[in-house]
Amino acid sequence: MIVIVDTNLARNENSYSELLGNRKQLQAIAASNELYIPEVVIDEIVTQKRLSFLREQAQINRSGILKLTSFSIDEAESLAFEQVEKKIRSDKSIPFNVLPQAPVEYAFSRIYNWAINHEPPFEEKSDKGFKDACIVASIDFFLEQSSEEKQVLICTDDKRMAEYFKDRTNITVEEDLKNVIKLNNRPKVKESVETTTNTSDFDTKNAANADVNDLIEELANSLSFAETHSIISKLSSSPHVTTDQQELRILSVALENQQVEWILKDDDVSEYIKPIFLRHKEELIDNEYTRYLDAFDLPDEREEKRESPFFTTKEKRAFCDFINEIISHTVCKSHLSTFEINANTILARLQSLLKSHLLDSSLANVKYLTDILINGAVETKPGSISIDTISDFVNLLDNASPRKREAIMANLISRLEDIDDDISF
Repeated sequence: MIVIVDTNLARNENSYSELLGNRKQLQAIAASNELYIPEVVIDEIVTQKRLSFLREQAQINRSGILKLTSFSIDEAESLAFEQVEKKIRSDKSIPFNVLPQAPVEYAFSRIYNWAINHEPPFEEKSDKGFKDACIVASIDFFLEQSSEEKQVLICTDDKRMAEYFKDRTNITVEEDLKNVIKLNNRPKVKESVETTTNTSDFDTKNAANADVNDLIEELANSLSFAETHSIISKLSSSPHVTTDQQELRILSVALENQQVEWILKDDDVSEYIKPIFLRHKEELIDNEYTRYLDAFDLPDEREEKRESPFFTTKEKRAFCDFINEIISHTVCKSHLSTFEINANTILARLQSLLKSHLLDSSLANVKYLTDILINGAVETKPGSISIDTISDFVNLLDNASPRKREAIMANLISRLEDIDDDISF
C-alpha cells in the first residue's frame, strides 16, 4: 500500500539532523508500505526547523547564565541554518519517496477553482488552504500517472483535505499514525467491508474531530482563568480520542496563552494536560520541556545532557527560603569556622532534627541549624524558623540527583561564606 503523510504528522522541528518526526510510527509504516512525503511537506518541515533554530539561537544569545560558563556564545552566534539544511534534506534514516509537486499547467486551474468556489481542501468561508491544495494536486497528478489503480492511505488531520478524498474508493484517510499501523495488520477479507463503512462513518468521526479542534482553538484564545477551566472541562469530557497532533497543539497552546500556563497547577488543568505532557515530553524543545517540568514539579530526565542542573521554581524557593532564614537570623561567625560539606551528613542531621520537633510548627532559634552547617562559634539573632521551611529543604536535598546535590551544596556554602567573620575567638 502507498502511504502519504501530511506535515503535522511528520513535523520534527526540534531536531537539526533528522527530517521526520513521529519516528517509531513512521519507521513501522515504512517497513511494510511505500511511504511518500510530498515535496510541499518537506519544504514546510524545513521552514519550521529554520524558525525553531533561530528561536533557540536567540535564547542562547540572551542567556546570562551561559555567559558565565565556558560555553562559546560566539560559536553559537556564528551558526547558520544553511549549514544543517543540506543534511536535513538528505536524511533518509526513515526510507521514503518524495512526492513531487504537480506541474503548474496541471495544478493551477484546479487550485484556482477550488479557492474561488471554497471547495475542499480550501476552507468553506475563506481561501485558506493553499498548501493543502498543492498537496492534493500532487496526489491527484501522481495517481493519474499510474497505469493501474493503487490503494492509497493518506495520513492527515486536516478535515477539509479528508473531505476532498472521502468518496474515493481507492483512498483511505486516517488522522492518526497509530491507526495506520493497525490497518497493516487487518485481514484482507475485511478490506471491502472497511471500504463500504468508511464513508458512512466519516461524517460522525470528522464532526467529533472538528469539535475537539474548535475547543483547542478556544483554549488558544481564552481570555480568563474561568474560561480556561470551562474549556478544559469540555475537552476532558469529550468522547473523542485526541490524536497525537491535537495533543501537541494543546501543549503548545498551554504555553502560548498565559490564561492557561498560569493555572497549569490547578487540579483540573493539571489532570488533563500533565498526562499529555508525559506522553509527548520527548517531542518538545527544551524550553517547552523545562516549563512543563516547572509547572508540574517533575524530575528532569534530560539532566545528563545539560551543562548544569535545572531547578524548578518550587526547588529554588525551597533553597532560598531555607538559606535566607539562616542568613537573616545570623549575626556573625568565627573567622576560624569551617562548613560541613557532606550532603549526606547534613541530610541525616536535619532529618533527625525534624523528628525531634514533630509536634512543633517552628524552631525557637536558628542555632539548631547553624550547629549542623557550621563548625565553629556563631552568634545568632532571636527569632523562630518555620518547620515547613526546613522540611521543604530536606525534601529538596533528599530527592536531588548527585549533580543537583553538588550544586545545592556549592550554593549553600557560598551563601554561608557571606556571613560576617566578626568573632575573633
